[in-house]
Amino acid sequence: MNVGNRELGSGNRKSGAATRAPRFSHSRFPLPVSRGFTLIELVAAFVVFALGFGVLLQILGGALHTTAQSAEYTRAALWAQTLLDTQGIGEPLQEGSSSGRFDDRYSWELNIQKYDPPPVTTTTTATTLTTSNAGGLITSPITPLDLFRMELVVNWGTQYLTHHARFSTVRVMNPPLQAGNNIPPPQPIRSRQ
Repeated sequence: MNVGNRELGSGNRKSGAATRAPRFSHSRFPLPVSRGFTLIELVAAFVVFALGFGVLLQILGGALHTTAQSAEYTRAALWAQTLLDTQGIGEPLQEGSSSGRFDDRYSWELNIQKYDPPPVTTTTTATTLTTSNAGGLITSPITPLDLFRMELVVNWGTQYLTHHARFSTVRVMNPPLQAGNNIPPPQPIRSRQ
């Protein structure tokens, strides 16, 4: 009997395993069977990633190019300021053109011309300041000044792609006293005490 019960019990186990009911979750819907990604889904994800990465590289490339151009223009501006600041120091400005190189990459062309400012037009009547109504503040006539317009073009780049930067300024120079010029140098303005 014991032997029969054992066999009967083992038979019940086998039949119970074969007739096991499917598992259900606590929700009303059964869980879907996970299958993984299909090849089409993987290719679509890779295409989306590649497009996004390409757009990001274009944005970064454009930013690097803009930064490099800005640095080159800044160098050109510093070279131009150095050259323009030294003009008219030690020797008077003269009309004409000159050119040269700053270094292997940057070259320059400078054009100096006399500059006549446009006439000043006023709509109101201004009283002329003379020695009689200035109270002794005007002591001598004002020495005429020469204005020079300096235009500097800085070039850099390769023979296929050349960049230009144009700088322009006006410089004031006193004309040299020549023989027969009776205009004395200006006197300092006296204050009334």
